[in-house]
Amino acid sequence: MERPMEVVQIDHTLADIILVDQVERNPLARPWLTLAIDVATRVVLGAYVTFDAPSVLSICLCLDHCVRPKSIRTPSSLEQLYWPTAGIPQAIHVDNGRDFRSDAFRSACAEWGIAIKYRPPGRVHFGGHIERLIGTTMGAVHVLPGTTQSSPKDKGEYDSAARASMTLDEFEDWLQLEICRYHNTRHSGLKRTPLAAWADLGGDDAGRQVVDTDAFRISFLPSERRQLGRTGINLFSIGYWSDAFAPMIGRGAGKVTVKYDPRDMSRIWVVTDDGRTVAARYKDLSRPKVSLWESRRASAIFHDRHGGRISEAILFAIIEEQRRIAHAARQRTLATRLDDERKPRLPNNKPKRDPSREMFAIDTSNPNLPTYPIDDFDGPRRKT
Repeated sequence: MERPMEVVQIDHTLADIILVDQVERNPLARPWLTLAIDVATRVVLGAYVTFDAPSVLSICLCLDHCVRPKSIRTPSSLEQLYWPTAGIPQAIHVDNGRDFRSDAFRSACAEWGIAIKYRPPGRVHFGGHIERLIGTTMGAVHVLPGTTQSSPKDKGEYDSAARASMTLDEFEDWLQLEICRYHNTRHSGLKRTPLAAWADLGGDDAGRQVVDTDAFRISFLPSERRQLGRTGINLFSIGYWSDAFAPMIGRGAGKVTVKYDPRDMSRIWVVTDDGRTVAARYKDLSRPKVSLWESRRASAIFHDRHGGRISEAILFAIIEEQRRIAHAARQRTLATRLDDERKPRLPNNKPKRDPSREMFAIDTSNPNLPTYPIDDFDGPRRKT
C-alpha cells in the first residue's frame, strides 16, 4: 500500500450547479472545480473553485492549497473543523491535458522534487480515485439549489437558473464543509474513514513541509520570457520596475523568466539566473489593479478599432471606462428593480380590486345563513 503523500491525483471538472453573482444574485455560470486526492488515505489534499476554464493557474492554486494549513470558515456554533494534510506530494498522477504539460507546471514540479506521472492512453484506473471523488462530490452537489444534475434526463423540467441562489464564495464554503464531512465518513475501500487512515499511516509526518509557501505558489504561476532593459520590463503592454533590476541590467541580463498572477497584474516576479525571485510593480504606482482578462479585452477593443499595439495609458483608460460602464449598469439594474417594487404602490398603478379578498357587513338577521358551532374554551365554572 502507498504511503500518505506518496501518490496524489489531480483533475478538473465542471461542477453540476449554476451559481449567482454577489451583487444582484442573478444566475452566472457553472464553476470549475480542481481537486487533489491522496491515493493511500483518500484524504482531499486541496481544492480550488473558479469560473475560469482549467489552466496552469488552477493547478497552481490547488497545489498551493495542498501545502498550506487549511482554514475553514464555519458557523459560530461549530468548532474548528479538523482538515489535516499540508505538504509536498512525492508524485502527481495527472491526465494528458495541455495545462498539465505546460513548461511552467513541469519546471515547478522539477524544482520542488515532485514526479509527474501521466495517465497512459486507455489506462482509466490510473485516475480512478480522483474520478470517484469527483463523482461523490457531484452527488452531494445534486441536492443544492441551482443544480444541473449530471444529465438533461436527470434534471428533467427543473429550472436550474431560476433556482440558483449560491455565490462562488458560498459554494466554496459549502464545498470545504462537505470535504470535512467526507473525511469523517467510513470509506468502503479503506474500511474506515479517510481521517482514520491518515492517522494510522502516519500522514502528519509523511510529506515535506513548505517553509516559504509564497515561493511555492509563485513557482507554479504561468510565465513568459521578456527582455529586461534600462526601463525595466514590459509585459502585456504594462511597464514594471524594481530597484533590484539595476545590477541585473548592468550585467546584461537580457531575456528573463517572468511569473505573473492573471488575477492581479499589479505585481510580477522575475526569476534571476541564480534562482532568486525578484518582485516588481507597476512603474506608475497610481495605476489600479487589473486582471489579465481585463487587459486582453481592452487590447482587443483597441486593435479592432485602430489596429496596432496599445499604449499603457490607453490600456488603463479603456479598462477604467469599462469599469465605469459596468458600475453604472449595475446601478441602473438596481434602480429598475426598485422601481418595479414600487409600482404597485404608486397612485396610477393600483392593483385591480378583488372582491373576494375584501370584508363586507353580514346581515345576521338572515335565517338562511349557515351557522357554525362555537367552542367554549372556558368550560364550566367551578363552584367556590
